[in-house]
Amino acid sequence: MEPRSTRAAAEVARMNTFFPLMPLLGTRWAKQRPFQGMRVAINAHLTTLTAALMRELTLGGGEWVVSAANAATTDLDVVALLREEGVEVHTGGDMVNPHLAALESRPHLIADVGFELLDTLVRRRPDLAEGLIGAVEITRTGINRLRDVDVPFGVVNINDGKLKGHVENRHGVGAGLWPSVTQVTGLQVSGRRVLVIGYGPVGQGIAAYAKALGAVVAVIERDPVQSLIAHYDGYSTAPIEEALSRAEIIVTATGVPNALTLDQLRFAKNGAVLVNAGHGGDEIAVKALREHAESADELGPRCVRLKLPKGPWLTVLGGGHPLNIVMNAGSPEPVLLHFAVLGLTMEWIVRQGRLSPGEMTVPGPIEAEAARLALQALKG
Repeated sequence: MEPRSTRAAAEVARMNTFFPLMPLLGTRWAKQRPFQGMRVAINAHLTTLTAALMRELTLGGGEWVVSAANAATTDLDVVALLREEGVEVHTGGDMVNPHLAALESRPHLIADVGFELLDTLVRRRPDLAEGLIGAVEITRTGINRLRDVDVPFGVVNINDGKLKGHVENRHGVGAGLWPSVTQVTGLQVSGRRVLVIGYGPVGQGIAAYAKALGAVVAVIERDPVQSLIAHYDGYSTAPIEEALSRAEIIVTATGVPNALTLDQLRFAKNGAVLVNAGHGGDEIAVKALREHAESADELGPRCVRLKLPKGPWLTVLGGGHPLNIVMNAGSPEPVLLHFAVLGLTMEWIVRQGRLSPGEMTVPGPIEAEAARLALQALKG
């Protein structure tokens, strides 16, 4: 019987064959060993894309520990592969315990998604802050949470750099989400009424790709500037209750919890499909929907239909977790480019030494270097 890691290793090899960005960085790190003597903790979605990054990062020396950001996005074959390659991996349904376990390594450097590992450090292991030279936050959700906390260490925000918004958020999520919807449901997007809630870079990409597939797209956005931009991009911007009553597929892309409440869901069109593309699993009130549903049908893996009393039938995909990540869907290129920025930022922090406390945006030269390497990889 083949080891569990075989499939994950084969998928990483395939990605590296057609877009060898990670091996380019791995060769660099293997020569320079920038992480030698460092203890590094990473909180991430444990997909084959993360495995592709970790295989190269570990060539740069150091001790590495990983915690699973979300049980729904954890590929157990990837867990097996990382452990085979000497990475300490912590997973589990309780998303606090893996973080606490990862922090037991007393890391010098942290990379996080959703400000989950860092929040655990601040709230439950503040004694570790003194040993931290710096951290990196990847997501909009995490940056929002970071700004509510007075952190005693430096955090580099790579979400607000040029590449994350223009490439990974827009094209990576936009291109990956709709094949996931079709794979789980069998639905063709063309001709469907799609509602996108949130019109940041992720929402813009989701809307644009849905429109390109032939969907009729509407947008809900609380920020009046972004709402106006959506209008001039050609999307309807009706009030949310009206938009919900028409939409056949509803997608959240806000980066904030409870973006779509149970009370709002009562206005949804009967039979509407609910999809989340934000980082967390709480943008749609799935827990409340399950608790109040009078009937439920499991239609297949990652697909459940729920009936609200005196309300509509609603189908939830991926349990409300980010469906493109749950399905590991779409071209790997935008995510690997984003991971290149992450790896180069971590290397930069080590060379800089301890960062000043607070948030800083990823330096432009780091993104320029990642873009240069990506162009090199694209040319083969």
